[in-house]
Amino acid sequence: MFMKVILGSANPDKIRIALDAFKEIHLEANVIGIKTKSQIIDQPLDKKTTKKGSINRASYAKREMPNADFLLGLEGGLHNYEGEYHLVTFACLVNRSGEKFIGEGEEIHLPREVSERVKNGEWFGKVIREYAKEHEIEENLITRLSSFTQAIQNAYAEYLKKYGNLGYRDKVSGVITNNNGKLLIVQLTTYGENQWNFPGGGIEDNEIEEQTIMRELKEELGTEKFYIIGKSAHIEQYEWPPFVIIKRLKAEKRTWRGQRVKYFLIEFIGKYNDIKPDPGEIRKIKWVEKEELGDYFLFPKQVELAKKTIKEFQKKFNTRY
Repeated sequence: MFMKVILGSANPDKIRIALDAFKEIHLEANVIGIKTKSQIIDQPLDKKTTKKGSINRASYAKREMPNADFLLGLEGGLHNYEGEYHLVTFACLVNRSGEKFIGEGEEIHLPREVSERVKNGEWFGKVIREYAKEHEIEENLITRLSSFTQAIQNAYAEYLKKYGNLGYRDKVSGVITNNNGKLLIVQLTTYGENQWNFPGGGIEDNEIEEQTIMRELKEELGTEKFYIIGKSAHIEQYEWPPFVIIKRLKAEKRTWRGQRVKYFLIEFIGKYNDIKPDPGEIRKIKWVEKEELGDYFLFPKQVELAKKTIKEFQKKFNTRY
């Protein structure tokens, strides 16, 4: 897909960031930068104002170049969390019909020294460059390259959710229990340090659900010593956050809006050392009590869905956990 994008900034660094952000998600874009006004203070100190700046820049670009495929506004600012500032970034993507799609980038926690100087009235740009000369810090802290990139891509994900005709990925997950009634959870290599899930994966062509779950467990955990007790009567359907939509788009050149998941209740019938996680997929595994899932299942609605499924299995199969 080739598209014309008007960026509400003539800054060459931001033009390059926008070009690269679209290229990462397999989009060919001609990005043209024009001077715009954010109509906010020069150094926004809260997320609400920063987001408004991105919207104003995109709206101004829309008035100047109404026939572009997309108009893009970027704004960076700061936000105070309990006395310390974080860098925040927003992107506003406007389509031909004038609809706005907002994306937020990752936040970057500023060094305490930088926060204190900004709170005392100094200009952030000057402070961070002086700090950079004295300390070995990533250029990303100055350019905000990764956070602006993420904001642009997340805004595009919001656009895709409405106009991309995205379906749901069909998946199976295994609620695996051992003879002590504990449950097996895994941390994928693509997850953050505090993110966990039940093992499982996508259903491939010509597979039935039972084949998929046993294949996935073998691939992820290196053993076939699992016994299927039964499966859930319901299918859970949920939306992905924008960053997951984008992650799939980057990796597979296609994406979905969310997943439909069928859960299996599975008994592990081997010994602990039979499990040999694939290091390419699994960073860690852990056996936990049912009551501990809330400490590990941190994705939106994840723990609620898990508890609902477990309750069904308890009632249907008289499980021990």
